[in-house]
This record gives sequence, C-alpha cells and structure tokens, in this order.
Amino acid sequence: MSATAESRLRATTKYLNFGPWSAELRADELVQIRHRGLPVLRGLRAVVRNHNWLTLTPSIMSSHTHETAESLRLILDVAWKGYAARYAGRVTLLFQSESITVTFQGAAVEEFASNRIGLVVLHRPDDAGRPVTVTAPDGSLSDAVFPTRISAHQPFRDIAALEWEREQVAYRLDFEGDVFETEDQRNWTDASFKTYSTPLSEPFPVTHRSGDSVRQSIRLTARRLIHVLDEPSGKVPALGTSAVSSSSQAPCPVVSLPAEFAPLLCEVAIDAIPGSGLMTAAEAAALARNFNVSLDARIVADTPEDAVAVLRALPLDRTARLGVYGRTSHITEDSLWDAVTAEAKELGHRGELLAGARSHFTELNRNQHSARQDADAVTYSITPQMHATEPAAIIETLPMQTLTADDALVISNGRPLHIGPVTLVPRFNAVATQPPLTEELPAVDALQKTPFAAAWLLGSVTALTGLGTASISYASLAELGSPAGELLLQLCEHRGSEVLATDTEPETIAIYPVRTPSGIVAYMANLTADMVTVRVISPTGIPTDVSLAPWQTSKILLP
Repeated sequence: MSATAESRLRATTKYLNFGPWSAELRADELVQIRHRGLPVLRGLRAVVRNHNWLTLTPSIMSSHTHETAESLRLILDVAWKGYAARYAGRVTLLFQSESITVTFQGAAVEEFASNRIGLVVLHRPDDAGRPVTVTAPDGSLSDAVFPTRISAHQPFRDIAALEWEREQVAYRLDFEGDVFETEDQRNWTDASFKTYSTPLSEPFPVTHRSGDSVRQSIRLTARRLIHVLDEPSGKVPALGTSAVSSSSQAPCPVVSLPAEFAPLLCEVAIDAIPGSGLMTAAEAAALARNFNVSLDARIVADTPEDAVAVLRALPLDRTARLGVYGRTSHITEDSLWDAVTAEAKELGHRGELLAGARSHFTELNRNQHSARQDADAVTYSITPQMHATEPAAIIETLPMQTLTADDALVISNGRPLHIGPVTLVPRFNAVATQPPLTEELPAVDALQKTPFAAAWLLGSVTALTGLGTASISYASLAELGSPAGELLLQLCEHRGSEVLATDTEPETIAIYPVRTPSGIVAYMANLTADMVTVRVISPTGIPTDVSLAPWQTSKILLP
C-alpha cells in the first residue's frame, strides 16, 4: 500500500468534548458535531478552491490547544497547496458551554485565481424535510424547508443565519464575513446539504494577490425547547420540612414558618439516639409550640408499649398527621398500628392516620401490606444517594422519583401520598446488617447549602407533583436559610395552585409552571454544570429565551 493511500485510510481522529458539545477533528475538518449526544451537523471546515473548482489540499503546520473551565480552544495553522497555488490561514475552534465558534483567517501566499475561499457547513442528510428559518443580512426572516427531493438549485440564498429544530432543541448558525447560501450536495451523492460563501451569483473567479486576506466566522448555538401545555399535571402539593433532635440540629434560621407550610414532620421515639434523626415527644411538642405549627408525627418504636407511650406524650391537639413504624423494619407493623390507632381513638385524635414506610420506596414496595387499607394516606421517603454520590447520578434519580410516586399511588389504591422526608443524604442506614441499625451518618450533605441543592429540589418537586401527591417534606428546619430552603419557601406559597404539564422531564432542565392570578409563573432550574439557554413556549405560543448558569434556579412570568 502506498504511503498516500495509507495516510488517507488511517487518518488521525481527535475526539473533542467540552460541556454539552462533542465532535471529532479529522485533520482540519470538524465532523460529527453533537449536543448532549444528539447529532447536529455533519461537518464544518475551511476550503480553498481554484478557478476550476479544484480543491487545494490542506496540511496542518501546527496546532495548539488551550482548555479552561470556561472554554476549549484549538488553533490550527493550515497550509493549502495544489494546482500551482498556495494559501495559508489559521482556523480557531472555540468550544463554550453555550456555543461552538469556528473562525477562519487566511491570506494568499502568492497571486492566484479562486472561485471559493472560506468556511463551509455540512448539514446532515436526515435534515431533509426539516423546517428552517433563514435570516437575511438585512434581518428579514423567511421560512423554508430542507428539500426532500434532491434540489437542482440552491434551496436557501442570502443567508446571515439559519435556525432549525432537532429532538426538542433549537439550533442556530450565525455567519459573519460574507453572505452565504445552501446547495444540495446529494446531487453529487454527497451525504449533506452545504452552506457556503461566496454566492454563485457573484462573479468568479476572483484574483487574490499575495497578502490579500479573508476572515469569516460561524457560530453554532443551541437552545432547549420546552412547551408549556394548557392542561394540568396536578396541583402544588403541601410543601414542608422536617426536624430532628435538638442535640443534632443546627439552629433554625427562621423565626416562623409560613401558614402554607405542610405540618412539620417529626420522627419521634421514646429515646432520641444521637445520629438517628429521631427526637422525643417533648422536643416535638416544644417545636409545635415555639413555631405555632401543627405536626406530622411519625412514631418509631420497637414495641406497641413504647409506641403508645410516645403517643401519649405528643400534643395531639397539634398533631395533624400520625403514623407509626418499626424501628428496625422501617414499615408500619400490624401490632404497632393496632395499638397506636386504638389509643389515638381513645384519646380523641382527629387527624390523618398514615401507614407505609419511613425509609425508601423499596420497603413500601416489598411490604405492600404496610400501606394498610384502614389508613387515610400512605408514606415513604426518598434519598438519591443510596448507591452513588456523584452530582450527575443524583440528578438522574429525578425521573425515577416520578415512577415511585406513580407506583405508590397504585399501592395506596388511590389514597393520598405524603412523601418524605426527602433528603440529599440518608437519614439512617435502612439496610444495616449489624447493630446499631442507626449508624451515624452526615446530618447535612456538603452540597445542601449550594445552588445545586436548590436545582435538585425543584427537579424533585417537578417529578413528584401529581394527582396523588398530597404533601412533600424536604430537608430540615436548619436548612431553610439555604438556596434550597429559600426556594421551598417560595414554592409553598402556591399550595393548591394548578401546575401545567410540559413536554419534558427534569433531566437537564426542570420547569414548574404554576397558574397564578397574575399569570403563569414558571420556576426553572439548570440541572447541569454547563451554561444552558432554554426557549420556553407558553400555551399562547409565545417564546421566551432564558439563560441559566450552572445549577441556577430562576422564576419567570410567561407571556
């Protein structure tokens, strides 16, 4: 095999990844450009063609790479030669979270005649039939379509920008340095549509004298598309928080709780073992009194006698909800339930009676009898870090939370769900094989007071809101001053308001559109470590573009 043939067959490929973008660099051509793993463009490169449309061969003379937290920059110094012509230039590839920008600056090494010098974009052949909006240099817009049948002539002319959609993402190409147009390369069996300059309507060839320069740039951006539908997905559930023993809880940063807050969830036992998250009935009573709130009291006991003793010490006039669970089984056991419900009736308790699990959905799912048919509502709790602690893995749990709520509603036979506590870190080790079963675990995740926790909380509220979810309890009193706590206080004000459906799940973006008297308020969160731009389309069809920094939460009023 000749050296020329071997070099062509074994061309070196460099794989590029930055933020949501990935691509391959084959020699001087950027190919297989993807956004979050989804295909966008087939290729992008600089070309030099002579007066007979013959393409000069590029050679990379040098390359430099510079990467920071904000960008990935590759600089290619390229020489083109062939057919008695020479050209030199620099191609700069700039990857940022929100865009890829390719800049070309070249100059003739010696005088020659050329029909085309500059950047070209290769669109994917499966864009055929896809609508596209063409922006002209004067700013005017026109609607067009990538042709399905092979177009004999240029389908798009006079281009300053192109915008199209793929897989719920709006992509845009902005062109600078010349006027561009598009041709259908399938005419020559190439698997692409090509956008290039200079338009063929301009005279050619053009003589380039030594030193004459050309400068062009193309910028590719992506906006996630989210449609807010004019149909309900549920109502904002009662949102609240939980408390742990004063011996292990930091001071609460607020002096009062909103009237819209759900009852304060307290897990109560006859003794409060340090690190267990449990408190005594006396501590729960003090919280109810100090904050002037009602309680969601979850009794945790080894025996019916202990459970009844805790019940008798609770302020039942302030206990809106009451449940009981085994200390080691973490589910509502028959003997505990019978003793507590009988005593509660005797003592005149009139609140809701809860049954199910105080740990993962797992225990409820494996012990469905614990969701007793004589209970008013069913419970389970959530923590996303049972098996993995990486932020990406935590975010991936959000769509699964929806599945647990859907299945829990089936287990409950349609009775309301009171989900919580929902905490970033496990409150206790529910699967310990040796005593003590309540191993000391970190009370607060290091992420809890960061914007990440607020973004995850909005994703969780979005995932769990549904027809069966009556309430969700998050975090603890001590965390109400954090970004997540402040968001929780805002959301609770909408209790009972209609939540509108969208065409997305909380994976990269969480959106929670609430119908209010002043209009549709959309809470949004960026669930990634990259800057993202989102185009939210309201039920009236009006788009709103929102840029979100990594893990940022925001609130907008939709038009």
